[in-house]
Amino acid sequence: MLPVLRRVREAVSCEVAALPVPYRTTEAEPTMQSLRDPQRGGQQAFPTALDPFTCTREELGEFASAALGLGVRYLGVCCGAAPHHIRAVAEAAGKTPPASRYSPDMSKHSFLGTDSGIVKAYREYAGNL
Repeated sequence: MLPVLRRVREAVSCEVAALPVPYRTTEAEPTMQSLRDPQRGGQQAFPTALDPFTCTREELGEFASAALGLGVRYLGVCCGAAPHHIRAVAEAAGKTPPASRYSPDMSKHSFLGTDSGIVKAYREYAGNL
């Protein structure tokens, strides 16, 4: 969606909105309706088997940051979004909604964290996960 947003932003002087459908599409399968699931013999995933194609909260946050960088000022998420996607977009826009208290603090993760309280043996074991 970013290439389309870039062209739209360059072509108009009014406000631009971006409400992406949070599925990993490809050039070969450019819409959520065209996605095929290789785990299910190439069956069409839409409408009930789209789960494996859902973007992560990090991807939605990166999208929001990039869209804001293009000058898009109205952001949201469409079909398939979950609360953590909306929160990631808000946080990428510099907001701290009440639900931010549920955002993961990976520095405290028992194996992947960076906090000084993480046991050294756990950090060393992280490569085995």
